[in-house]
Amino acid sequence: MKKLLLSVMAFVGVVSMNAQIADVESVTPLLKGVESEMHNPVLSADGSQLLFSECDYTGLRLYDFNDNVVVKVSTEARAGLDASFSPDGKEIYFVTQTLQNNRNMRQVKKYDIASRQTIEVSKQGRVISRPVATTKGFATTVDGNLLVTDNKATRVRTEGTSLIIAKNGVEKAYTPVANSAGYIWSSLSPDGNKVMFFAAGFGIVITDLNGNILSTPGNFEAPVWYGNNHIVAMNATNDGHNYRSSQIVLLSADGTQFQALTKPESMTMNPTASFDAGKIVYATIDGRLYQMNIKLK
Repeated sequence: MKKLLLSVMAFVGVVSMNAQIADVESVTPLLKGVESEMHNPVLSADGSQLLFSECDYTGLRLYDFNDNVVVKVSTEARAGLDASFSPDGKEIYFVTQTLQNNRNMRQVKKYDIASRQTIEVSKQGRVISRPVATTKGFATTVDGNLLVTDNKATRVRTEGTSLIIAKNGVEKAYTPVANSAGYIWSSLSPDGNKVMFFAAGFGIVITDLNGNILSTPGNFEAPVWYGNNHIVAMNATNDGHNYRSSQIVLLSADGTQFQALTKPESMTMNPTASFDAGKIVYATIDGRLYQMNIKLK
């Protein structure tokens, strides 16, 4: 299997190709004067619904763009950290955290949007992986034990420096990038043919379903798919404790094109995107949300 050690020169080569990939049609503040402490946004696939939470991931709120209504999904700790929509946008999976006997205990829960009912879908555990929502259910691990309700679905997750890809009920672990401190922010492309993740110390990596590297678009954080051929991510600098700058960028998945969508001093971060709606939502460091509508050239 192909392994990779990214170089500084490769990253410089990517960012030098500052092309105009898309036109920015509008930028609009969301819920201004209505909600506060809005961070960690997550859009549904069709762009009609949005999850967000407080900066420390406490509480989880759901905004419906069509009804212009905000609903509290959960007031619990950590609920905003691993929240995600089901592919059809009808359910939300999230992980809560409680302190029991001086130990943090976590649990996966499911929220039905139509009925506004929450049910527990896993037992409590010390270590729970981010629930991966699939067409017919979800998959997660609870203290190392796999819990899956749709075993045939293609899905991806990370554990340390392992990229774990499941196909037809079989999981395989890969290590596409050598000497990384760990992998995070894994996701499957909308067409289900590519995998994206972030390798600490190296940047974004895209592989096929066998863990073979297809491209390395650059050292950007919190990447999300924008269709099958583009990525929205966060370009940030810090001093080891605090952010010094942060901006939202648009990249081609093959790593050949790069466009800054916001300025570094804007302190914009944690983007989420819906290709179907032509929509990107991001947060600012002071807890505001903005919607950006773009059109690819």
